[in-house]
Amino acid sequence: MKSTHIKIGPIATLAASCILAAVPAYASQDELTVQWNGTQLPVEGIEEHVPSVMGLAAQMARYTDWIQENEYHMGLSKDGRVVLITESVQILEKRMKLVEAALKSFDKLMAPPNRAGSKETFKVSAWGAGQHQPDSEPVVLIEVKKEGQFRDLCQGIGTLQPSLSEWASSVAGSPGFAQEQLSAAAWQAAPDGYELGTVWRPENELVNRLARMLLFRSYGALPTWLRVASAWHIEMEVMDSLYCFPYRSEFVGIGEHSGWEKQLKSEFKKRKKTPLQFNEFGGWQRNTWDADHASYSWGIVQYLARHQPGSLPAVAESFRVMTKEGSLTTHADGSWNLNPSYQIPVEAQFKVLQDQVGNEVMEQTSAFLRAGKRYKPKAKKGKRR
Repeated sequence: MKSTHIKIGPIATLAASCILAAVPAYASQDELTVQWNGTQLPVEGIEEHVPSVMGLAAQMARYTDWIQENEYHMGLSKDGRVVLITESVQILEKRMKLVEAALKSFDKLMAPPNRAGSKETFKVSAWGAGQHQPDSEPVVLIEVKKEGQFRDLCQGIGTLQPSLSEWASSVAGSPGFAQEQLSAAAWQAAPDGYELGTVWRPENELVNRLARMLLFRSYGALPTWLRVASAWHIEMEVMDSLYCFPYRSEFVGIGEHSGWEKQLKSEFKKRKKTPLQFNEFGGWQRNTWDADHASYSWGIVQYLARHQPGSLPAVAESFRVMTKEGSLTTHADGSWNLNPSYQIPVEAQFKVLQDQVGNEVMEQTSAFLRAGKRYKPKAKKGKRR
């Protein structure tokens, strides 16, 4: 199930001004409401009612016309981090419960550090060409009932934002997308050619895609192993199964929905003298599928989540700052440019992991994978400094 990830996050105020300037006036916009904490609020002037959420009006404005044309409904999570759009109020209420559960799981696993007082600056030259600004706008989730509606949604995005027109055309025939430049994800509830329940579960799509959007929202373009496996952890915690496999197009075996723990336990019992190596998962390239990288990534995130609480946000924050610094080149005359395809070298990623968890993190992870639920952590040794 393929997803596309491309975003360089803009400053919220710039995003709002650019998007709203491009969105045409809607004759009946004042009739559209959003459900928030049991109350229907008018979309027009929404930031007066929810002032703590930056960029909320801009995010909603992208989809207002499509919502009205298709008579869809919109809801907002309790904290305002997520805008949810569905075909009916009944589905909206059911899916919002999953949104809240996913937010709770995300916060337990990856709640970002307090950045108050940070001296970081964010350079922005034009819409879509600035560095990522953490936690700057809400995530939009759209569950679409009909294939034609999904194609119209993609076409509308491409028209509204020409820089994404090629991407929009490429995903219009897919079952869904997760687009970081929009901080939005959409999926078809029952796409043609996918057996509902056994191959495709829209509830799992919601949880996994939301997790990936939240990770980008807080930390920017994380290495693939950490981003995808953290989303799987949240999906498993909320749904008790894995059905969303980004970048994968081939058949998914029944054992892969919940069987990686058993698979890795068997494998690492056979390689007691050969612990997991960082390059077995750390080199997973963006927008690609690799079965071995996937299972090992899942395994180390399981170890860190269960036995190194707090380590994952620290690692992710280090990666965020490293990506910000590594993607920026400042020239002698003061001009600068960004490389959106920059990726942290594998060796540098491993050092961050060792600094945060300890030099024996690979050995400890391997012992955990061998023992499963019987694993008992050893006393911590000194961390590398």
